[in-house]
Amino acid sequence: MKYDELLTHDLFWKDDKNPNESVSGTRHLGDKWGGGYLSMDTDYVTQAHTMISQPHVHEFPQYLNFYSSNPKDAHDFDAEVHLTIEGEKHIIKEPTSVYIPAGVHHGPVVFFKINKPLLFIDIALSGSYSRVGNTPD
Repeated sequence: MKYDELLTHDLFWKDDKNPNESVSGTRHLGDKWGGGYLSMDTDYVTQAHTMISQPHVHEFPQYLNFYSSNPKDAHDFDAEVHLTIEGEKHIIKEPTSVYIPAGVHHGPVVFFKINKPLLFIDIALSGSYSRVGNTPD
């Protein structure tokens, strides 16, 4: 078909640092899909873990989204996420979207308590996900 190249089914990959089964998204494709203007990861978080252990910064804006995974009640959020932005610790206990401007240090990101699974969506306004400096995770 004429516009087949606009669709991708290459969405699933395994993240060894994440205890969940897999991550779906487009980040692993880099500039190979969509012109490299945006990348996204979607992750159903089912257990507590540290996603990012150290502060880091990007040269692009990023949106971190923490949502209920209950399709019948978008307010059903029974989890606690710790997110540090420029040294300020924020505790997320309800569905939340966080805008991280380019150049703003953020992290750690800790899924501290997960009583019910949550949906985490990480959107970067860049096809190539990268960090400034040397951060291990």
